[in-house]
Amino acid sequence: MAKNNQDTLSPELIRLLKIFGMGSLVFVLVMSFFNEKRANNSGKEPSPMRMTDAERIYFKNVRSAYYDIENRRDAKMTVYRHGKRSKDTNRPTLVFSIILNQINDEAYIFLEPNFEEYPIQVKWSIPEKNQEGEITFEAGDKFAHFEFAQKITPLLLENAIFEILVKESWIPLWEDEKERNAVMVTIEDYQKLINFSSKD
Repeated sequence: MAKNNQDTLSPELIRLLKIFGMGSLVFVLVMSFFNEKRANNSGKEPSPMRMTDAERIYFKNVRSAYYDIENRRDAKMTVYRHGKRSKDTNRPTLVFSIILNQINDEAYIFLEPNFEEYPIQVKWSIPEKNQEGEITFEAGDKFAHFEFAQKITPLLLENAIFEILVKESWIPLWEDEKERNAVMVTIEDYQKLINFSSKD
């Protein structure tokens, strides 16, 4: 009985299938080397304020010893305030706190004035460089607080002189070295907590 030629593949068709198969395999391998972006299938938007387990564990086990801790069980948040911050209620000042949001695995930096007057106006000067300026803080969401901290940070590093406007009078701010250091350490701890340096 004669073999049916329609049941077998021709050599040309086999060769084409091999070329197509090898080409597809090479294409997939090449693309896998250059595909650095990974799909986010978590259902959550990426946040610049997200912290990893390692960063959170380091902060809680090592750095939190320097902070007064307030647990806000109603909001499922923990507030950390530096132990050497200014606690003087008779003199207007600004302190920063770090808030850990356990639900979203996020950390926030929060400006806490000890007076009720908005917008907050801060005047700064660096006499050695003959520089001066003003920063206004209108309150707002977590991003506004973070932005204010970012504006203050390079000025603190330059040992700028600060004044704050309260009841139409400019009052010295962060004059005490211990108070200034508490502000700077809080900002630095927050930046490490959200791994800010590698995101910048």
